[in-house]
Amino acid sequence: MRERSPERNPQENSQCTRTHDAAIDIRRVRKSFGTGANAFVALKEVSAAIRRGEFFTLLGPSGCGKTTLLRLIAGFDQPTSGDILLDGEDISQLAPFHRPVNTVFQNYALFPHMSVAQNIGFGLKMQGKSKAEIDDRVDAMLTLVQMQALKSRRTGEISGGQQQRVALARALAPAPKLLLLDEPLSALDLKLRKEMQIELKRLQNETGITFVFVTHDQEEALTMSDRIAVMDHGSILQIGTPREIYDHPKRRFVADFIGDINFIEATAVTDGGQAGARIPGHGFVRLEDDRTLADGETMTLAIRPERVEIVPSKALDHIDGPRNEATNELTGKLVNVVYHGTDTIYHFTLADGTVMRARTQNNRGFAPRFSVGDAIGWRVDPSAISIVEDAAA
Repeated sequence: MRERSPERNPQENSQCTRTHDAAIDIRRVRKSFGTGANAFVALKEVSAAIRRGEFFTLLGPSGCGKTTLLRLIAGFDQPTSGDILLDGEDISQLAPFHRPVNTVFQNYALFPHMSVAQNIGFGLKMQGKSKAEIDDRVDAMLTLVQMQALKSRRTGEISGGQQQRVALARALAPAPKLLLLDEPLSALDLKLRKEMQIELKRLQNETGITFVFVTHDQEEALTMSDRIAVMDHGSILQIGTPREIYDHPKRRFVADFIGDINFIEATAVTDGGQAGARIPGHGFVRLEDDRTLADGETMTLAIRPERVEIVPSKALDHIDGPRNEATNELTGKLVNVVYHGTDTIYHFTLADGTVMRARTQNNRGFAPRFSVGDAIGWRVDPSAISIVEDAAA
């Protein structure tokens, strides 16, 4: 028997807060497989409120629990404990066919002996809709996914990208309240995958249906999502907009999983009226992170390479007084330069041996000229520095 969800502590993380416009309300959902010593916990009391009409992405590595959570929402599995509400109604124990939810799978699961139009209308036929209703809805879906010219083709006679459009049209045809997408772009080549990212977002905008998308691809998540939930080891580590997740990661795993990142170990400095950090062997950098830290507390700073500016070390000679005090300008030694066409990545070391990266766009054929072995200066704006939890890797 499923365990009841325990009473919620009102002081819990705000990412779990209920909102009046939530389409899906996931309340402390836990999922275990097996019993006793052999039990495997796939989800550890996960909570999230997915807003009505948004494109919400579950992002994380293989085995993090994202597909398990999707299956619980779809009804293919039931939670061990906790509740899943759709528009305020608990659907945790409803069979999949009793939920106004459709799923698009990785393999699309189309019927190869049927035409495109027949595939799209199949779910409507199972619902007992009249032929006229089915024809009207199929035509509307063919127009939505731009497949009118191929309506009579069998699905085995069309391309992979076209098959994906048919799968989407079939899932959207019954007008579900929620559409679940389990890595539907993974089988496509890179160019087609990028095209379909734009297409998926267009479809979601035009239909207004809530999309819950599962992927391990960070670029997909950043490109399409209104909000992203980053998962690892059965937990949601952070929920936020793509910009919030990328620019202001709260956890080390989140910062490291999405894009390139520099980590620096430092200690908090809270005296003198300025919040900042002391980097061993370098000095003081100002911070704009709003977290409260005790003076001398150890912490990990995270900085995106594209937010680091490198300059000749002599450019720092104008600084009066002790270098590095409240300037966010420090020094290093260049150890590698990698040209990537659109940009150049500079690898440099700090006094304690920490390796840092700076990414500079090669605008109009211009890039700063430095040689390996040069002493260089580097600058970073306080707004570009995040304090991340889980300092140990």
